[in-house]
Amino acid sequence: MNKYNTVVLHRVVRNQTETFIDISLDTFRHILSRSMALGKLVSIDEAIEFSEDSKRSICLTFDDGFSSDYQLVLPELKKLQAAATFFIVTDWLETPGYLTRQQVRDLSDAGMQIGSHSKSHPNFLKITPEERLDELRGSKLILENIIGKEISTFSFPYGFYDKSCCEAVFDSNYSICCTSMHGVSAGTNPIVPRNSINAHTSLNRIDKILRASLMQRVLWYLEDVIKENLKQSFPRFYRTLRNLMSTY
Repeated sequence: MNKYNTVVLHRVVRNQTETFIDISLDTFRHILSRSMALGKLVSIDEAIEFSEDSKRSICLTFDDGFSSDYQLVLPELKKLQAAATFFIVTDWLETPGYLTRQQVRDLSDAGMQIGSHSKSHPNFLKITPEERLDELRGSKLILENIIGKEISTFSFPYGFYDKSCCEAVFDSNYSICCTSMHGVSAGTNPIVPRNSINAHTSLNRIDKILRASLMQRVLWYLEDVIKENLKQSFPRFYRTLRNLMSTY
């Protein structure tokens, strides 16, 4: 059974990173090189479709819909004949620094998977059930009208969710739900964990994330057990600890 490692990225910048979520173009090229050496680069829907394939897959995902998805990421993926998944915040389309509708269409036409990241990027734990459904169904409809294809996959803004949030995703006719938990996926499980890479992640740490050894998966499990309590009770300490762990 094919196991696939799903990685979450945000904005790619040509030179120096500006915010925590950025990575440089050189770092992105390193990720591509290491990923291709370890297996094949595919979108999430492809990884699930070919779940019986014995070759290991790495799924790169990009949240928010930054313009760098089209300007920097797409050309690098096309060089390698690789695919990725792009999660779009529909309210941010056509605004400075983000994708246009035509660019989203071009990404899809180039073989990339388009997914939803909500309409307005809210914390799903702080909005009503009705607002959740509006975010989920509204963004899905907008994206389907843009690309002329079904939108099957959703990722939570900020990574905040609970069981009822996941249920709302599937009630809104998505078949795949991406979370902020760590791990490696196997088979056709519709709830997909993702492993984050950001501006503070060293090249050594990136290699460990992409390899996802048994020891790394155990460490991820332990981190996930404690991180939710830290996030809620000691958010400043959690951010400091997260930044420290990103360098090793």
